[in-house]
Amino acid sequence: MNNSTPPPIPPTPPNAQATQTTPPPINPSETTPLRDQPAVIDPLFLKSEDEIVAGLISRELEKSGFDIKKDSLAHIEKKKMTATLISGPINLIIIVLFRVFHYGGLWAAVLIGVSFGIWRKFQKSDLSAFLIKEIKSRPTEKFSDVIAPQLYDRCSNQKWIRLGILAACTFLIPVLMFLKPHVFYEDAPDGKYVRFYTEGLMDSETLTIPETVDDKPVKGIRGDVFCSTDLVSVTLPNSIDTIRGHAFEDCHKLTNINIPTNLRYLGGHAFDGCEQLRHVNLPKCLRYIGGYAFNECNNLTINSLPQEMDSIGGYAFYRCYGITNITLPENITEIHAYCFSGTRIKSITIPASVERIGEQAFSNTYLKKIIFEESSQLRRIGSRSFFHTDIEEVVLPPSVKEIRGSAFRECRKLKSAKIPQDCDVADRAFKDSPTKVERY
Repeated sequence: MNNSTPPPIPPTPPNAQATQTTPPPINPSETTPLRDQPAVIDPLFLKSEDEIVAGLISRELEKSGFDIKKDSLAHIEKKKMTATLISGPINLIIIVLFRVFHYGGLWAAVLIGVSFGIWRKFQKSDLSAFLIKEIKSRPTEKFSDVIAPQLYDRCSNQKWIRLGILAACTFLIPVLMFLKPHVFYEDAPDGKYVRFYTEGLMDSETLTIPETVDDKPVKGIRGDVFCSTDLVSVTLPNSIDTIRGHAFEDCHKLTNINIPTNLRYLGGHAFDGCEQLRHVNLPKCLRYIGGYAFNECNNLTINSLPQEMDSIGGYAFYRCYGITNITLPENITEIHAYCFSGTRIKSITIPASVERIGEQAFSNTYLKKIIFEESSQLRRIGSRSFFHTDIEEVVLPPSVKEIRGSAFRECRKLKSAKIPQDCDVADRAFKDSPTKVERY
């Protein structure tokens, strides 16, 4: 076993501390703060990755003499132009359809706004976005090697051409097309029919339909042709024998129109909502008036209905406050629901041919007197048929078999009512009326 001990450590020389090197003290007045030192990092590299790449691309393009505001790539411009050539005609089609079919302008604005939004999305496809995508897909290549080949596809930026096409389709062409109103006709076996009408920016308050078009007589008006337009006065030729449903519906400014003397058919809702319409003369040959034909024509006055007529639809004269007297045709078999409700008629004679009086047919009128012709075939009086009227007495014909609920309800002046012995009377037929009911 080795019992040797390690050699002793030599003593430190007295002047050892003096030989060690120590840094000199720092004088604050002689140092430059970090914020005052010149920047050594390009500010570009303090941005996000995409911004850095976009900045480098911009520098590279500037070196190549590429003006990003004036220049573009052909395939990018082709994509934008294609979007414009689709969006522009779509806007034009929307405007034409809404003018022809008279839809609300709000919906047209919404659809055009959607079309413009889609077009705008395609216009955001620019050169920088395309090159960023290319660079990210080829990370091992140099910027210049990726960018330089693309510049051979250089072309001018067609921004103003695209905007011009869009503006022309959305504004200029429609203004030129609809500067004046247009009437379109279609062929029919017996002549011509009015098929479409477009309002113009000028001369849209008056309209005259000719008696012949292309040497053929104008025989009718199709449905919806003039609905929701601003027409004030319309002149129709006597050659017309048919006016289809909704033809003049919601023409809120329509004041004057002549009904052709040869008219035989007047469709439902034909003049529905024409509250300014004041007077019409219905021709003797008219056979049919559809439901809601003059609904809520508040100022309409009319004295009699053609005696050859065999059908009057429901709500035909609903809330026509101007009607104070009416003579019903001899051939009708039913007075439909709400037909004369809300008018101001004071007396009515029910023809012998009438078998049914519909729901609220004469409700809320000034009706005081009802006369039933001899040999009346009336069988049923519908619910609320004479609700809230001024009838003072009523004698129903022997043919009546049923009086439905609230038929004479709230007739405050109705003192007496004579009804057939076998007539089925609903419990509330005379509710809230001071009526003494007698059977015979």
